[in-house]
Amino acid sequence: MRMIEADESRMIDLPGVGPCPRPVDIHQGVTGFKRLKSLRIYRFQPGPPIHGDSEVDEVFILPLSGAFNIAIRGPHGVEAMLSSAGPLRAVYMTPQHSYLLTPRNATVVAYARAEAVGVVASQGLAGNASRGLAEHLWSRFDRLAVGASIEVSGEALVHVIRGSTEAARQGQTLAIGADEVVTVRAVAMAEVLIIGV
Repeated sequence: MRMIEADESRMIDLPGVGPCPRPVDIHQGVTGFKRLKSLRIYRFQPGPPIHGDSEVDEVFILPLSGAFNIAIRGPHGVEAMLSSAGPLRAVYMTPQHSYLLTPRNATVVAYARAEAVGVVASQGLAGNASRGLAEHLWSRFDRLAVGASIEVSGEALVHVIRGSTEAARQGQTLAIGADEVVTVRAVAMAEVLIIGV
């Protein structure tokens, strides 16, 4: 297991948008993972829409706070409004599709990627968990009371959205290797996003 710090000063220049905070930028060069490619978290403000594409990957796009509209273009297009309050908590985008994301307010958005062949159609996902709804990727939001714990295994990333755990506090991410099983225990009320393959 490895703890990865966020960098609140990291900015990336997005075409048509300009400089944008990307405090979390975790990729295979950092984790050494074979299948889980990346987790990137951005802070978006209302304004110009954000354009992007899935390339050869399947992608989960998840609001950690705030809300946004998203339009996925391609053979398996989807249009949806996602919010950290639900009911839609994630959108799944299959490979070789593009998207247009329009923030409805100040929002924090997570993008997770894994290479895929495209056998699962793009879709909006309700609820807190997505295991079995994508080709390889899965995601789960968990709220942990003080002292509560969850067990995480395989190639996985545990991002602490709020609160703190024994191993990481708000904004930090735990990288859990393919051969590891880790117990994540809250030391204060905590909300975490778990991404795995």
